[in-house]
Formats: sequence, C-alpha cells, structure tokens
Amino acid sequence: MAKKNANGAGTIRQRSDGRWEARYTVGFDTGTGKQIQKSVYGKTQKEVRQKLAQVTAEIDKGAYTEPSKMTVASWLRIWLSEYTGNVKPFTLRAYQDRINLHVIPALGAVKLSSLSAPMVQKFINGLGKEHNGKKALAPKTIKNIHGVLHKALLQAVLLLYQFLVVLHGGDVFCQ
Repeated sequence: MAKKNANGAGTIRQRSDGRWEARYTVGFDTGTGKQIQKSVYGKTQKEVRQKLAQVTAEIDKGAYTEPSKMTVASWLRIWLSEYTGNVKPFTLRAYQDRINLHVIPALGAVKLSSLSAPMVQKFINGLGKEHNGKKALAPKTIKNIHGVLHKALLQAVLLLYQFLVVLHGGDVFCQ
C-alpha cells in the first residue's frame, strides 16, 4: 500500500514485478489543469526514496529539468544546421558525410543524455576494425570522424554550461 506523503512530495509503491516506483508531480498541464506526473524506479525502496528526495529537492529549488529525450542523431542534425555556419562548403559536406555515413548509423538512436565516453570509445575503436564485410577505415579517416563528433558534443556541453550559468545566476558550482 502506498504511503501518503505531503502534497506534491510523491508516493512510493512496490510494483507487481518486484521493482519499486516513486511518482511525483512536476507541474500542471495548462490546457487541462491536470497534474503532470513522472516516475523513478529502483530495485529497493531505499534507492527509490533517495531518487525521489533528490528530484523533489530540485523541484523545490526550481532547478529541475526533465531528462532530455533528444537523440544523438537529432543533436547532430541541429549542430550541422545551426552551428557550422562559418565553415566552407566543402568542409560542411565532409562533416555531413562523416556524420551520416558513420556516426548516425552507430550512435544516432542513443539518447544524448545517455551517451557515455565508453560508448564513444567503442564506436571509435570499431571504425578501425573490419566488420560486416566492410573494410577497416584508415587512421586519418577515424581521426576526422572523431574530430567532427568531438566538435558537436563540445557544443552541446557549452550550451549546457551556459544554461547552468543563467539558471544559477553566474554561480555554476552552487549547492
């Protein structure tokens, strides 16, 4: 049975599959006036209680942002169209080819928020190996692909940093 908490603090319950779920309110739909609820899951009640406490503290501080559902492919397309305006046409075409032929097929479906350094390293390492009848790429080609991916991901990090500066009034490392 779910324990009743303070208004907006969320509820915790054990699901039929054995996992624990905490539901919390992130706001209200302006059209319908209904609550917008989200969930966090975990293996133990303690784990879920900690996740819920963290999320509700962020909501109370006004620092909560819903995890992004943007994929690597979506971000790369935005980056190509919005952040490469100062490069020459041949360079832009090379960026597009590297992204469309190599990066998007391998990493495009991954959520940007879930992309990790080991995933990128595995991708880069795989470019130098023969697979599915395709020859291994030359080291210079791999370096170029890595460079384009690096530039695009660096831009995403810079945008996040700028957002945090605005959110925290210039004190990015505040608690």
